[in-house]
Amino acid sequence: MPVYSPAGSDTDRLATLETVFKTSGLDNDDARLLPPTIRTAVQNFLPIYRPVVAALDQASAGRAREVTEKDTAQAKLKTFVQDFFEGLKRRTNREGHGVAALVHYGLPQAGDNPALDAGGDLEKAAVGIVAGETAAVAAGLPAMANPTAAEVAAALASYRKEAGEVVPADVKVREAQVAAAALRAPADELLADVKDELSHALRKLTGPGQRRVLRLFGFKYTPLPGETPEPEPVV
Repeated sequence: MPVYSPAGSDTDRLATLETVFKTSGLDNDDARLLPPTIRTAVQNFLPIYRPVVAALDQASAGRAREVTEKDTAQAKLKTFVQDFFEGLKRRTNREGHGVAALVHYGLPQAGDNPALDAGGDLEKAAVGIVAGETAAVAAGLPAMANPTAAEVAAALASYRKEAGEVVPADVKVREAQVAAAALRAPADELLADVKDELSHALRKLTGPGQRRVLRLFGFKYTPLPGETPEPEPVV
């Protein structure tokens, strides 16, 4: 027998309540099973809940966008830093520059690349490149190319900008989550009232008959492993 699956997110709760309101407004026997007082309660709650859920969805999407942009900028910066270090080591070996050429840029004399897995390590390495270029040129070494230190600096600035924009996006998500959390219990209680009223009205029907009507009102039922899914009702 299929198992009832309660709404697990604010988006699902809102969608179920929207379906309850829409279905209960139809002109048929199934729609009239829901008492008018319950429908009115749903009608009054929806204008309160809709903007809160929309704000949470928007904030979550905004944060995801900012994180993606930060990750993209971080990956670009990492490529620039890695290419700079590899080019620096090849040039040092090719031109016979002393190991001091590596030290200027924050590389050990052995030439091993620093860890670049964490954002802080990557940022530190980029800062070392920019500062090291100034020191190296002042010491008489030619400026690096492909990439240049200026290109690394530009990639660093872009990464810092994108990383900084994740913080306010996080704040917006937390604020939206707090607002939504305050309405989850009332939403669940309202959905429970709807389901209880419908289940009582449908108590003389078979299980499949009850579930057919409850599905019309937006309630979800998941078949057990090996069960054939019941057909979805046509509104």
